[in-house]
Amino acid sequence: MKNREIFELRTALEELSEIRGKSFAYAVFKNKEMLDKEVEIINQLKKDPHPDYINYENERQLLCIQFADKDEDNNPVLMYNPNGTQSYKIDEMEKFNEEYTNLSGKYESVLKDMEDSKKDFDEFLDKDSEVELKKVGINDLPDDITASFFDKIKYMID
Repeated sequence: MKNREIFELRTALEELSEIRGKSFAYAVFKNKEMLDKEVEIINQLKKDPHPDYINYENERQLLCIQFADKDEDNNPVLMYNPNGTQSYKIDEMEKFNEEYTNLSGKYESVLKDMEDSKKDFDEFLDKDSEVELKKVGINDLPDDITASFFDKIKYMID
């Protein structure tokens, strides 16, 4: 199991808390307890943003607003992206890109630091976890389990 999968397993165990069976319930309880500690440790490993990153974000936001299309009330027009996020509809893309390049240059070391931190954290998440889960045997599982259920707890099955 990779470190990133700890979060998924912890969420799955919460969904499975109501399933009966002494051995299975005990394994879920113990694993939730253990994974809670791991999640806390992993979250502590996330590096706080560079102190100047907030300044960069504020300036970037103002730049987007400055170059965004405006509606009849002079408010910036937002676009809804297919992935569910929002962004500003930029009116003068060439000028915006020029200003954005200047802004990125001004904060080059800050952006590099943030990129390096993200890369390091992602590499950690992709490493094998050292968590030793409480395992359950196939006979300790409920009779009416589904393939989806198996997939969610595959790391717990002996």
